[in-house]
Amino acid sequence: MITFMICLALLAVLFWVGFAVTGALLKACLWLFILLPIGVVLCVLGAVLCCTLILIPVGAKVFMAGIHVILPG
Repeated sequence: MITFMICLALLAVLFWVGFAVTGALLKACLWLFILLPIGVVLCVLGAVLCCTLILIPVGAKVFMAGIHVILPG
């Protein structure tokens, strides 16, 4: 009976580790394939808008938004 309980505990730990690793991989894929390209496009758009004299404030805001998308927090 004790062996069965130990096996169940090991199985629970393995499932927990698998769940944590899967969540981390999903978050990394989300950042790499969705957030990074959006952030790069926003940064480039902000740099282009900063080249015009009248749109410098808008370009700075768009550039900072791109940085915040790439580096949240």
